[in-house]
Parts: sequence; C-alpha cells; structure tokens
Amino acid sequence: MDFQPASAGSLAAFAVIVLAVVVAFLWAVHRSYRTGRAVVLAMLAFAAWLGGLSALIVSGRMPGLPLSGLPFFFAPILLIGLGAGLSPFGGKLATGVPLAALVGFQTFRLPLELVLHSWVAQGVIPGTMTWTGQNWDIISGITALVCAPLAARHPIAARGANIVGFALLVNVMRVAVLSSPVPFGWGQQPPLLLALHLPYAFIGPVCVGGALFGHVVLTRALWRKTA
Repeated sequence: MDFQPASAGSLAAFAVIVLAVVVAFLWAVHRSYRTGRAVVLAMLAFAAWLGGLSALIVSGRMPGLPLSGLPFFFAPILLIGLGAGLSPFGGKLATGVPLAALVGFQTFRLPLELVLHSWVAQGVIPGTMTWTGQNWDIISGITALVCAPLAARHPIAARGANIVGFALLVNVMRVAVLSSPVPFGWGQQPPLLLALHLPYAFIGPVCVGGALFGHVVLTRALWRKTA
C-alpha cells in the first residue's frame, strides 16, 4: 500500500513531542526513585520495546501478518501500558510524582493533535484521525492544560481531566483501528498506515502507550489521595 510521507517540518515537530514524552517519563522515574539506576533500567526497557517494534517494521513482515499486524502493534501498548501502570512501579510513580505533574503530562496530546491535523492536510492519514473527523483528543490536551494548575488544591479538576482524557483515549484507539486497512474498517482513503512506517509508528508505544500509562498512574494517585 502506498504511503505519503509527511513534511520535514511536521516530522520534526512529531519527533520533539515524542522526545518530550520520553523525557517526562524518565523525569517521573527519577523523581520517584531518586536513583540513576532506576532511570537507566527504565531507559533500557523502553529501548527494548521500541527496538523490537522497529525491527518488526523494518523487516517488512507487518503487512503480511493477520490484520496487517495491528494486533502485534496494539497488544503490547495495552499490555505494557496497563501492566506497568498497575504494577508496583506504577504505584511508586503515583506516590512520587505531584498530582499537577501527572495531570499536566497529558498536555502533549494538544500539539500531537495539531501535527495529526497537518498530516491529514498532507494526505498522510485519513480525515477521521483529527477533530474534523472522529478523533477529538485535542480536548484532552486542552483539559489537562487548564486543570493541571488546579489539581493540587482541587482534586476534582484532576479527576475531571482524567475521566475526559481516558474516554477520549479509548475513542482514539477505536478510530485508529477502524481507519486502518482491516476487513471490518471504514475503508478510508488513504488508510491509516502509521503502524507500518518509521518513525510514525512511535506514536503507538510512546504517545498512546504513554497516555494510557499516565491515566492509570493518575487514577492510582487519586485513589490514594481519597483514601
């Protein structure tokens, strides 16, 4: 399937967002554990995940796998995002990172959606993947930006941002799957092929996985605060 590459400027913006998410994650690890060893281990684990995905994509085997390889793309996102968030590691971050920072982390979804909107205009992805279609995740970024300064004194703001962000994240994954070249999809032209190309595929493990992990950790932090 033909794929229209994005402009150099939008790719650079995407790379900055991905890097910012990774740096924020490593900062949270350092803030919670206070040791360089924990940060190094987190970096190695993350590199192994991205390296494995990159190797699969570069091999060219993804399109030949069932459902164009989407189960091999999304399953690790769900398993690692939920598993890490529910693990003692996620619990450590829930207690070690300020509530405002956990809410503010999700603001990366605002510039990410602007990049996706640009990619729609360039013909890289289908129109369903932005707010003119069925992806309204830009609201998550705006909500996090507004609620983060209020989170410490008003936990209800954090709860609201968490609920809105998680609901829209689920919607993003729904739209992404149905916009992909799968038998039960919407048959979009162009189809969503980011999972088959680098560096675009990093939007899955870094951005989607990061958002999911962040919501799980934030939920745990809110439960602890309520308790």
